[in-house]
Amino acid sequence: MLSSLGLPGIFAGVFLEAIGLPFPGSVLVALAGFLAKQGEFSIVTAWLVALSGYLLGSLTAFLLGRYFGGAFLEQWGRYIRLTPERIDKALELLQRSAPAYIIIGRFLPTIGNITPYVAGISGISTVQFLIYDMIHALIWLTVFLGAGAALGDNWHSWVNNPRFIWVAVGGSVLILVYVLRDWLPVRSKGRM
Repeated sequence: MLSSLGLPGIFAGVFLEAIGLPFPGSVLVALAGFLAKQGEFSIVTAWLVALSGYLLGSLTAFLLGRYFGGAFLEQWGRYIRLTPERIDKALELLQRSAPAYIIIGRFLPTIGNITPYVAGISGISTVQFLIYDMIHALIWLTVFLGAGAALGDNWHSWVNNPRFIWVAVGGSVLILVYVLRDWLPVRSKGRM
């Protein structure tokens, strides 16, 4: 599907990831690296397109946080699972170390989705945010495009390995549990 969507599909998917929507941007970028190795498009072009989609999505989320702040997040935050308590905790972490919060925090599930909004609310300068966000984007894109490209060279040996099916099934189950964790019944420790 990605090969039919091409570079605009990469841009759109990475934009959605960067704006904070629960979209598998890392998988998309790795797949782009894989397809680039298969000759679908240039890996450098895919990297530049993904970088521009990421930075535009991050900047959009940052500006939404900056200009609409709490009112925007109060109304729309539930769609990215953002509560007032999470905003307060995130602001506290950002005030301790903006570079660590933005660069490393973007790698963490849930925190990564809210980072640009919180940075916008915090009052950090746009230039400072973009510098830290660019550092994260350079690392993230290089790692996942590179992983996809490395797999693109050796995918036949991976797929023909008998352990591959077990790893694929186990990984799929873990991803499914992670995605559906809010809907799974959880027993409290006090109940029998």
